[in-house]
Amino acid sequence: MPRKQWHPAFVAAIREIVKDAPPEQVEVIPEVALSSKPLDVDVLVVKKSAEVKLTHPIARFFRSYNLFEYKSPRDYLEPNDYDKGLAVTFLYKALKHPGLLLLDDITLSFVSSRRPGTMLKMLADRGLQIKKGAAPGIHALEGAGFPVQIVTLNELTDPNMSYMFAAFLTSKRKTGAAFAMLTRYLENPANQDLKQLADFLLENELVEPVVTEEVLNMAQRMPAKKREQLLALFNKHPVSREWGERIRIDSKLEGKLEGKLEETRAAILDYLDSRFGQPPAGSAGTLESVTDLELLKKLRREIFKADSLQQCLDLIAQATTRAVKTKPEDRRDNED
Repeated sequence: MPRKQWHPAFVAAIREIVKDAPPEQVEVIPEVALSSKPLDVDVLVVKKSAEVKLTHPIARFFRSYNLFEYKSPRDYLEPNDYDKGLAVTFLYKALKHPGLLLLDDITLSFVSSRRPGTMLKMLADRGLQIKKGAAPGIHALEGAGFPVQIVTLNELTDPNMSYMFAAFLTSKRKTGAAFAMLTRYLENPANQDLKQLADFLLENELVEPVVTEEVLNMAQRMPAKKREQLLALFNKHPVSREWGERIRIDSKLEGKLEGKLEETRAAILDYLDSRFGQPPAGSAGTLESVTDLELLKKLRREIFKADSLQQCLDLIAQATTRAVKTKPEDRRDNED
């Protein structure tokens, strides 16, 4: 996949890491032309006020003007990229902010999926100090003349910190990050950056089957509206369309089952009402805990044969106890 195709996804990820800024206080500029193509600024993040505090570990480093040199997962940072980054930064300062006397308000971030070992060795050979940054995978560089950080996305250990970069991960941590990103999108489908990142993952087949399986399992516990949003997302892309169809089938089966459960519960309550004047207090809520259709049908047959209200209550209590003991998670616990 050409590097340029990764650029919008990277811009969306950067917008996500600065989302906690007050409205209109941080601006993300996708590309800034300085001269010829090789000296364009990949991404520029502008903080409108020094008082704006950003919480993401990558963004805590930011000053007023923050430049990025990034590589797609199929590329890597090499020693010459460091010198190019310095050249771009100095050119940006000279052309865009000639009045700045110092470079303290400008930062440069190098971002790649894999650890840039050769570049780091070159920096050490030049006598520059590489120190731990705000989190694992982030390193601060001292001696460059202005703030520089180096970010290795595969080394970001917390999915809550790396989810926006899920498309750029090539390590085993990609699974957790992708799941966290898709989960956040389902919780907030109006977030256009998350939508763009989710589309990018699915369109380019960057989601492992295990992640999709977990999202599908989660979908079965979602309200119908959110489940439809997930279905719409999956249906946009040929590869994930079959997963979306599975959601639709599972939803239909679940709806039919719930209808039969409600019908059986209603029959029990109607019988208790007609025979004893009214259903016993709390019986409706108790019956809700019985989600096994066959168990509920058996309870209905037994109640129809019962001789007293107390016997009916005992039968309901027994069925509720059996329902709790036979939940799928309880069976797994017992097997363990």
